Amino acid sequence: MYFGVIHTIRDGGRWEQMLENADLGTLPEGVDLMSTCTSSDTARALCLWRVPSREVLNGVLDQLVGDNAINDVFEVDERSVIVAGHPAAV
Repeated sequence: MYFGVIHTIRDGGRWEQMLENADLGTLPEGVDLMSTCTSSDTARALCLWRVPSREVLNGVLDQLVGDNAINDVFEVDERSVIVAGHPAAV
């Protein structure tokens, strides 16, 4: 399953520090951060995740993001996902 997350960032400095310290190699098996980007004013970020379930993603976000942002999570239609280096879902 794919999920998009719009993060409303509470503190841009803390957000950037979190990104620098994040060890994506410790993500649970089956959890992939496909893409991420942060707005130039560090007010929002957008991420695309491939995960087994929303519950798994919520746990990952709790650990990784914590209270650094408010997370608006939404399911993404797999047929619409295009990520460079990854084949489009059929």
